[in-house]
Amino acid sequence: MKFTINKDEFIKGLLNVTKIVQPKNVNPILTTVRMILDNSGLNLTGSNGDLAITQTIPLFRGDKEIIRDVRQGGVLVNAKIISDIARKIDGNEITFELIDDSVAKIANEKTCFKLNSIRVEEYQDIDFSKTGSAIKFKRVDYINAINEVAFAAAIKDTRPTLTAINFLGENNTLTLAATDGARLASKKMDLEITNRFNANIPSKALVESTKSLTDEEFITLYISDKKVLIELKDCEIVSRLISGEYPSIRNIIPKTFYYYLEVNANELINAMDRISLLSNEQEKVVKITMTETKVEVSSSSQQVGSAVETLNVFKYQGERLEISFNSDFVTNAIRSLKSEDVLISFIGEMKPFTVTNKNDSNTIQVITPVRTY
Repeated sequence: MKFTINKDEFIKGLLNVTKIVQPKNVNPILTTVRMILDNSGLNLTGSNGDLAITQTIPLFRGDKEIIRDVRQGGVLVNAKIISDIARKIDGNEITFELIDDSVAKIANEKTCFKLNSIRVEEYQDIDFSKTGSAIKFKRVDYINAINEVAFAAAIKDTRPTLTAINFLGENNTLTLAATDGARLASKKMDLEITNRFNANIPSKALVESTKSLTDEEFITLYISDKKVLIELKDCEIVSRLISGEYPSIRNIIPKTFYYYLEVNANELINAMDRISLLSNEQEKVVKITMTETKVEVSSSSQQVGSAVETLNVFKYQGERLEISFNSDFVTNAIRSLKSEDVLISFIGEMKPFTVTNKNDSNTIQVITPVRTY
């Protein structure tokens, strides 16, 4: 195996596939990047055991030669080390050569590295087959949908299903849902769906896929019983699905409301940011007090003091209401909507409330209040 490659293209490909590789993985094979050179170009693959990314750097991009002096073959090399070498070595090109199937030589005109390598056959089998239900998205719609719900997924895996985004496809409607138990984000999309499916896709895999997008016009997801494959232009991402029954969002999203607050998104975010300075750093609890003539955001701490701010731009419908909540949850919900004004709808003091764009009913954010004393 031997080739000379454009340095920038090599770095870009390595960074894309090795960002998920864990340098201290207990399985030494999973600390490597798989490199296979054939007629299609240089294929790079990285995996952490649950998620895998593969990308092909073509021999030519248009009329520009990317890889030359090609001798086909494959090898496994330490992902972190080869990425660091590629970034720091001088020059516009890098030459890679496999010596005696056990040493990888990475060099330019004045620098030479020799890395211990592993036979490519030692790499784990990864199923990159395009099977199951296929869903095709426009690039911008896909990115927006993931960003509108992913923040609400759980980070800790004490309840593994909650670290996923649930994809429910039926009747040409795709519903995405994410919840960590204290908040929920839901997004409905009209898409061509032939077979019904209900899949829990790890949020991390979907977020990573949005970071890998370049100039794609469309993105296709293939959802089967055990995995999802995300097909991009020169890159594919495959992840196992998370087993278990996802909470039914029909039982979580309120259907009847008695209080409504229309407010400027930036004004409310900025007010909560200032007022939460005096709240608990971990929970950032603030209280909002609403009447038809006045809306106040406040917080208090026995150790620090209290703060209050009055909003200038609002429209409130309903009787007087006080409700406390985690300001970060509301801020994240508002920002995900990308709307100048938001509608917050309430049932009562200790009932979940929704944050929506009044001009778009397809995206709903649900937040559970916090009890304060």
